[in-house]
Amino acid sequence: MLRPSRVMVVDDDAETLALMHEIVAKEGFEVETAEDAETALRRLEQWQPELVITDIHMPGMDGLALLAAVREKEPDIPVVLLTAYGSLKTAVDAIKAGAFDYLSKPFVVEDIRLVVRRALEHTKLVRENRSLRGQLRDRYRFDNLVGSSGGMVEVYKMIARVAETDSTVLIQGESGTGKELIARAIHANSGRSGGPFVAIDTGSLAETLLESELFGHERGAFTGAIATKKGLLEQANLGTCFLDEIADLSPMMQSKLLRAIQEREIRRVGSETPRAIDVRIIAATKKALKPLVEAGTFREDLFYRLEVITIVLPPLRDRIEDIPLLSRYFVDKFGCTKERPVTGLSPDTIPLLTRYAWPGNVRELEHVIERAIALTPHPIITPEDLPETIRTAPVHIQARARGWETLHDMEKNYILRVLEAHHQDQGETADILGIHRKTLFRKLRQYGKA
Repeated sequence: MLRPSRVMVVDDDAETLALMHEIVAKEGFEVETAEDAETALRRLEQWQPELVITDIHMPGMDGLALLAAVREKEPDIPVVLLTAYGSLKTAVDAIKAGAFDYLSKPFVVEDIRLVVRRALEHTKLVRENRSLRGQLRDRYRFDNLVGSSGGMVEVYKMIARVAETDSTVLIQGESGTGKELIARAIHANSGRSGGPFVAIDTGSLAETLLESELFGHERGAFTGAIATKKGLLEQANLGTCFLDEIADLSPMMQSKLLRAIQEREIRRVGSETPRAIDVRIIAATKKALKPLVEAGTFREDLFYRLEVITIVLPPLRDRIEDIPLLSRYFVDKFGCTKERPVTGLSPDTIPLLTRYAWPGNVRELEHVIERAIALTPHPIITPEDLPETIRTAPVHIQARARGWETLHDMEKNYILRVLEAHHQDQGETADILGIHRKTLFRKLRQYGKA
C-alpha cells in the first residue's frame, strides 16, 4: 500500500512541536519533528518528507535560511513558515523567499489543517506533472521506451496516471512490443520504486515448478526441496511483481493467484501458515483474455481482478513513424560497442525499414539493427547491411492502405508525417530522418511544401 504523506515540523519550542505533531498526525499523516534547522537538514534527505513546516525565528540557522536550503536540495517540497511575530513584512519576505504559505502564532487549528492539506495536494500535483513531463521528454522517450506516435503518447500518459496509484494493471500486446518495459516504467514512477521489481514468465514453467517459484516452499515439501525458499511474490513485498503471459496459467494456478491477490497473503508449498504480502501485480499477455473467459479456460473472477487498469500496446506496424526514432536509438545503443563506431543510418535505409511489416515488433527491429552494426564495414548502416527479407519486402498492407503504393510515394508521405509530428521543425525532422537539412529542404520543394 502507498505510505501516508510525511510532514516535517521544525521549531525550537517544545510545546509548539508537540501541538503541531498532534494536529498533523490526527489528519493521518506521518510527522517528524526537529528542534533546529541543522537537524532538519540532516534528516531531510533520509526521511524524504512531502512538506516542511518551520518556525522563522530560531537560534542559529533561522527559518528563511532553512527555506533556502530546502529549496536548493529538494525544490519540489513546499515549505510553510511560522512566526510569533506576525507582520506584513515578515509575510512578504516569506513568500518572496519561496514559501508555500505563512502562518502566525497563536495558531488556529483549522488554518493549520487547511494549509497542510493544500500543501500536500500541491506536492502531489507537482510530482504527477513531473512524472508525465519526464516520460514525454526527449521525443516522448521514457528510458528504453521510444516513440512519438499518437498511440505511444497515449501509453505514456497512462503510465503517468497509473504509476500514482496502487492498482493492478493488465498490459496487452503482441510479442516484442515491450510489455515488460512498460511494467518497469510504471514501477519506477510509483510509490513502490524503492522496493523490488520481480518478473516471471508464467508460461515458461511447469505447473509444479511455477507454484514453488511464485509462492515459495518449505524444506522437505517435495523431493529436492533441501532448504526453505521464498517465492517471487514474497520477494516482491513492498514492490511490484510482473507476471508475463498470464493467459497460460493453469486452472489450479489461476485459483491460487486469485486467492493471493484477494487475501493479500500466500502459503508456501508444504506450509499451512499464511504469510501477508504487500505487492502490486502487473500482468501481461499477448492473448486476449475475454475470449478465454468466454471459452471457460480463464477464470472470470481473476480476469476482473487483473483488468482494473488495461494498457494496450500498439504493434510496430501501426506506429511506422516511430521506426526512425527506434532505429537511431538502437544505433546509439549498439554502435559505440564497435572499434569503429557506427553513428547512423543512410537516407535510403529508413524507407526500407518503414515498408517492412515487423511481425516481431520492436524486438525484431532491435535485433536487425544490432546485426547490421556488427556486419557493416561503414560508419553508417546502408541497405546492403539489412537482411534480404527486409530489402526485398513489399510495402505492407497497412502502408498500402495509407496510399504508399511506390517507394517514392512512401518516402514523400513518411517525410511529411514526421515533419507534421514534429510541428514543422525541419532541423529536428532532418535529424530524425538521418539526412542533411538541405536535402530535406530540396525534397520538400519537390513536394511543393517549401
